[in-house]
Amino acid sequence: MMIVERRLGTLMLVVWMAVASFTAAQETTPPFGTEVEVKRILTEVRVVNHDGSPILGLGPEDFKVKVGGERAEVRSVLWIPSTAEAAENTAGVAADQSSSPLQPRDPEGRLIVVLFQVDFAMHHSRAIGLVRMAPRASEFVSGLGPGDKVAILVLSSHLQLRADFTDDHRAIAEMLTAQGVLRGRGEPPAAMEPSLAEYLDADDAKSAASMADALELIGDALKPIPGTKSLVFFAYALGRMTAGTRVTIDDGYRRAMEALSAARTSVFSLDITDADYHSLAFGLRTVAEDTGGFYVKTHLFPDTAMKKLVRVISSYYELEIIQPQDLADEYTIKVSVDRPRTDVYVRQDHPSKDKW
Repeated sequence: MMIVERRLGTLMLVVWMAVASFTAAQETTPPFGTEVEVKRILTEVRVVNHDGSPILGLGPEDFKVKVGGERAEVRSVLWIPSTAEAAENTAGVAADQSSSPLQPRDPEGRLIVVLFQVDFAMHHSRAIGLVRMAPRASEFVSGLGPGDKVAILVLSSHLQLRADFTDDHRAIAEMLTAQGVLRGRGEPPAAMEPSLAEYLDADDAKSAASMADALELIGDALKPIPGTKSLVFFAYALGRMTAGTRVTIDDGYRRAMEALSAARTSVFSLDITDADYHSLAFGLRTVAEDTGGFYVKTHLFPDTAMKKLVRVISSYYELEIIQPQDLADEYTIKVSVDRPRTDVYVRQDHPSKDKW
């Protein structure tokens, strides 16, 4: 009799567990026909060799992505050429494994902002860098394609818009001499649409004394303009020295980062300082990494630095990522590919507070 009661008790326990499991499954599984919202993240990623040459033919399976520290699925990948040469290179390029061949596309055309930081005190190492890099910036602009539009900004005692977006590359190139950057000489060409001046508040620009403030204003001005943008940043510092050799970036940088991210703008920091090392390079590296650009020194191999810039901004991948559930409002995106000697630059849309 006791054995029967024990067996009956065991049977009742099993039945109870099955019912509880079924009930829990009903509570967690959406009813048939219920719409489940799947959130996606769109971001630009550049995958290049160490010399800046784009790596073509990558598909969703080639990218390993972590969003907020969690593995995330790449739903789709679209490779977008920005120059005629990059568009020509798509012909006949097949992706690895199961990816389909790249489809030929017309070049997207680019919006490029050239920003020079001028040392008001004319420190020797910075003045040399300006003299060295101004003519190379001129050559860079001269080599842009017919669909590219470029604007010039200079930060010295305040932020100055020297030339609005235009495709008159020759006129812009003539303005980019060392004296032209310092003194603002040269008549700018007529502005074209889209207009940076339309969204850049002149009074705010006059009061922008720090680089973080200037970057925030630039990001806010670029935000209403659709499409991706590149900010070519000839600079020597972002942040300030405190407590000896410690470098800090104030809250202005965070606001600048958010503005640049919302504007889909990548910053390419070309350090003009004539030195192998300096502490203030920290901020220049940080803003480049956060926005999907790169940092490079220019004092030893300036031409190599400019060639890398030309190659890197010639194209990009647009990744559609399935957003992990319960993702915090602020997070970082990490992207890698299983290729040797490869650099991956990814723009952070929702940067984590831990980045500062």
